[in-house]
Amino acid sequence: MKLNVGSKDKWKISKEAERHYNTKHLEDTLGFFNRLTHSNVFMVDYRKQRLLVGSSSVPSITGYSWDFIRKEGFKIYHLILTEKEQEILQKIDTEAFKLFDRYSDFKDRLSLEISYDIMAKHKNGREFMMCHRLVPFQLCDDGNLWLAMCIVSTNSLVQKTTRACVENHRTKERFDFIDKKFVSSDYKCLSSDEMAILGYLADGVAMKQISEKMGTSLRIVERKKKDVLNKLSAATQAAAVYKAKTMGLI
Repeated sequence: MKLNVGSKDKWKISKEAERHYNTKHLEDTLGFFNRLTHSNVFMVDYRKQRLLVGSSSVPSITGYSWDFIRKEGFKIYHLILTEKEQEILQKIDTEAFKLFDRYSDFKDRLSLEISYDIMAKHKNGREFMMCHRLVPFQLCDDGNLWLAMCIVSTNSLVQKTTRACVENHRTKERFDFIDKKFVSSDYKCLSSDEMAILGYLADGVAMKQISEKMGTSLRIVERKKKDVLNKLSAATQAAAVYKAKTMGLI
C-alpha cells in the first residue's frame, strides 16, 4: 500500500479536523473496537503513510505485534507479501485511486468500499489468504483521501487467487479487478473484436481504417460497432467511448 504523497498543498486539512481526528483519540477508539469485536481493525493514514492501530489484547492475524505494525507502517506489507503480491497490491491501489478520483462529489468518494483478497504470510512463514475491506473515513479539504478504515481477516475460501472489487454504495456501482484494471460489472460482455473496435473508436480511427487493421469488411465492422453501442446502451459513438471510459473498459 504505497502512495506518492506529492506536494503538501495536495494534503491540506483544517486545524479543526487535525484536532478532531488526533492520533491518540483514533487509536484509543480502534483499540476499544478491536477488543469489543475481537477483530483486526486499523486506520490507514494516506497523508503520512502510516497505520493507526489501537492497543489491544487481540493478536494480529500476521503474528506481528500491534506496536511493531504501528512502527513499520506501510512497510509491514514488505514483510507479509511476496514481491509478486506487492506488485499486484500496488496495481490494485493505483487503479482503485483512479476510480476514487472519478467521483467529483465528496459524498460519492466516502461511499466507496474496496475489498481484496491477497496471499500473505504469517510471521511463522505459514501462507494464508488475507481479506481486506477498506472504506474512506475522512477526506482532505480538496477531497483527496486522508484516512480510511480497514478491517482485515483470513479468508476461509479455498481459492488462492488474488482478487479485488470496488463498490459504491451510494451510486450502486461495482467494479471488478480484471486484467490489471477495474471494470464495471454492469456492462454486457463484449467480444474481443468488439473491444478492439471500441479501442479504435476511442483513438479516433476511421471505420475504413478499422476494417483494414482488423482484416475484415467494412460492413462487418459497422455491424459490430452497432453491437457495441447496443451493449453499452449508447446512442452515439462519442457516448459509447465516454461510457466505456467511465466504466474502465478503455
